[in-house]
Amino acid sequence: MPDIITENLFMISWNKALVMAAMKDKEKLGKLLDARIPEDLPNEPVRQHVLPDLLKSLEKDASYGQWSGVILNKSEKVAIGTMGFKSPPDEMKHGEIGYDIVPAYQGKGYATEMANAVVQWAFQEKELRGISAKCSPINIASVRVLEKIGMEHVSTTEEIMCWEILNKEYKC
Repeated sequence: MPDIITENLFMISWNKALVMAAMKDKEKLGKLLDARIPEDLPNEPVRQHVLPDLLKSLEKDASYGQWSGVILNKSEKVAIGTMGFKSPPDEMKHGEIGYDIVPAYQGKGYATEMANAVVQWAFQEKELRGISAKCSPINIASVRVLEKIGMEHVSTTEEIMCWEILNKEYKC
């Protein structure tokens, strides 16, 4: 993913140095990003599960980092979350998006702002046919983000809601 810039935010794609710093050395991460790093970024599940898998993928293919990144608040020069695709698109050109916003920056529209930009980038630049997302039914904030970016609710279990948005510009 190229760096994505919105009105309030800037997203920098992951690379090996950023991932390793995010996992082990927040001071170094701050220097690499030229930004303040909150204590709760990345959150524990991202640090324990997502980043190690991402690092393994980046070691095999550096272009893997283009599919996700770190979100910075431009005016405050602070990292506020992570967002992107859980992996490159599948053979049908579908991908699954995920995101995590630091609690102090939740409820301010930042997840919606960046998710809109990421979806537009994926549909226009990478010609994805569709994008999915999953969230907990009790995570009302995530439900609202997915609704606001135009995703349609496609199914629900007790633990997970599944969402999808199709590229209206895609021609068979």
